[in-house]
Amino acid sequence: MRALLILAVLAGTLALFNPGEDDFRSFVTERASEAVSDHARAAGGGLFADVVGSVGGTLAGAVARRAVQRSDYFLFSLYTIDLDGPLRTGEEWRFLGVASQFIPLKQPDSLEG
Repeated sequence: MRALLILAVLAGTLALFNPGEDDFRSFVTERASEAVSDHARAAGGGLFADVVGSVGGTLAGAVARRAVQRSDYFLFSLYTIDLDGPLRTGEEWRFLGVASQFIPLKQPDSLEG
Protein backbone atom coordinates (compact mmCIF):
# COMPACT_ATOMS: atom_id res chain seq x y z
CA MET A 1 0.00 0.00 0.00
CA ARG A 2 2.82 2.40 0.91
CA ALA A 3 4.64 1.67 -2.37
CA LEU A 4 1.48 2.44 -4.32
CA LEU A 5 1.11 5.76 -2.53
CA ILE A 6 4.74 6.65 -3.24
CA LEU A 7 4.28 5.78 -6.93
CA ALA A 8 1.12 7.90 -7.11
CA VAL A 9 2.89 10.89 -5.53
CA LEU A 10 5.88 10.45 -7.88
CA ALA A 11 3.62 10.20 -10.95
CA GLY A 12 1.63 13.25 -9.84
CA THR A 13 4.82 15.25 -9.32
CA LEU A 14 6.20 14.28 -12.73
CA ALA A 15 2.89 15.14 -14.41
CA LEU A 16 2.78 18.50 -12.63
CA PHE A 17 6.31 19.40 -13.73
CA ASN A 18 6.05 18.02 -17.28
CA PRO A 19 7.38 21.00 -19.29
CA GLY A 20 5.16 22.48 -21.98
CA GLU A 21 5.92 23.95 -25.39
CA ASP A 22 6.44 27.47 -24.01
CA ASP A 23 9.02 26.07 -21.58
CA PHE A 24 10.79 24.36 -24.47
CA ARG A 25 10.82 27.52 -26.60
CA SER A 26 12.35 29.42 -23.68
CA PHE A 27 14.95 26.68 -23.27
CA VAL A 28 15.86 26.76 -26.99
CA THR A 29 16.07 30.57 -27.00
CA GLU A 30 18.34 30.60 -23.95
CA ARG A 31 20.62 27.83 -25.22
CA ALA A 32 20.91 29.42 -28.67
CA SER A 33 21.72 32.83 -27.15
CA GLU A 34 24.48 31.27 -25.05
CA ALA A 35 25.94 29.32 -27.98
CA VAL A 36 25.94 32.29 -30.36
CA SER A 37 27.37 34.59 -27.69
CA ASP A 38 30.15 32.11 -26.93
CA HIS A 39 31.09 31.87 -30.62
CA ALA A 40 30.94 35.66 -31.03
CA ARG A 41 33.15 36.17 -27.94
CA ALA A 42 35.69 33.76 -29.36
CA ALA A 43 35.67 35.74 -32.62
CA GLY A 44 35.83 39.22 -31.16
CA GLY A 45 33.97 39.48 -27.90
CA GLY A 46 32.55 42.45 -26.07
CA LEU A 47 29.12 43.98 -26.39
CA PHE A 48 28.88 42.68 -29.95
CA ALA A 49 28.82 39.10 -28.64
CA ASP A 50 25.92 39.86 -26.30
CA VAL A 51 23.86 41.58 -29.02
CA VAL A 52 24.50 38.82 -31.55
CA GLY A 53 23.67 36.21 -28.91
CA SER A 54 20.37 37.88 -28.11
CA VAL A 55 19.40 38.13 -31.78
CA GLY A 56 20.46 34.52 -32.40
CA GLY A 57 18.41 33.31 -29.46
CA THR A 58 15.34 35.21 -30.64
CA LEU A 59 15.68 33.71 -34.12
CA ALA A 60 16.11 30.21 -32.69
CA GLY A 61 12.98 30.71 -30.59
CA ALA A 62 11.05 31.70 -33.71
CA VAL A 63 12.29 28.62 -35.57
CA ALA A 64 11.42 26.43 -32.58
CA ARG A 65 7.88 27.83 -32.64
CA ARG A 66 7.39 26.42 -36.15
CA ALA A 67 9.65 23.37 -36.31
CA VAL A 68 9.04 21.69 -32.95
CA GLN A 69 6.94 18.58 -32.54
CA ARG A 70 5.93 17.62 -29.01
CA SER A 71 4.86 14.14 -28.00
CA ASP A 72 3.21 14.38 -24.58
CA TYR A 73 3.31 11.22 -22.48
CA PHE A 74 1.73 12.81 -19.38
CA LEU A 75 4.75 12.18 -17.09
CA PHE A 76 7.29 13.44 -19.64
CA SER A 77 7.43 14.85 -23.16
CA LEU A 78 9.64 14.25 -26.18
CA TYR A 79 10.53 17.25 -28.33
CA THR A 80 11.86 17.01 -31.88
CA ILE A 81 13.23 19.86 -33.96
CA ASP A 82 13.40 18.65 -37.58
CA LEU A 83 15.91 20.83 -39.43
CA ASP A 84 15.66 19.18 -42.86
CA GLY A 85 11.95 18.45 -43.15
CA PRO A 86 9.83 15.35 -42.71
CA LEU A 87 10.99 13.60 -45.89
CA ARG A 88 14.64 13.34 -44.82
CA THR A 89 16.27 11.97 -41.72
CA GLY A 90 19.45 12.72 -39.85
CA GLU A 91 19.01 16.39 -39.04
CA GLU A 92 16.77 16.09 -36.01
CA TRP A 93 17.36 17.28 -32.50
CA ARG A 94 15.53 15.33 -29.80
CA PHE A 95 15.06 16.29 -26.17
CA LEU A 96 13.41 14.62 -23.22
CA GLY A 97 11.38 17.05 -21.13
CA VAL A 98 10.90 15.76 -17.59
CA ALA A 99 10.64 17.41 -14.16
CA SER A 100 11.02 20.89 -15.72
CA GLN A 101 14.34 19.86 -17.30
CA PHE A 102 15.39 19.20 -20.89
CA ILE A 103 17.82 16.40 -21.61
CA PRO A 104 19.35 16.12 -25.11
CA LEU A 105 18.80 12.66 -26.58
CA LYS A 106 19.97 13.13 -30.19
CA GLN A 107 21.59 15.93 -32.13
CA PRO A 108 21.80 16.45 -35.90
CA ASP A 109 24.27 14.20 -37.73
CA SER A 110 26.05 17.30 -39.06
CA LEU A 111 26.91 18.36 -35.48
CA GLU A 112 28.09 14.98 -34.24
CA GLY A 113 31.81 14.77 -34.12
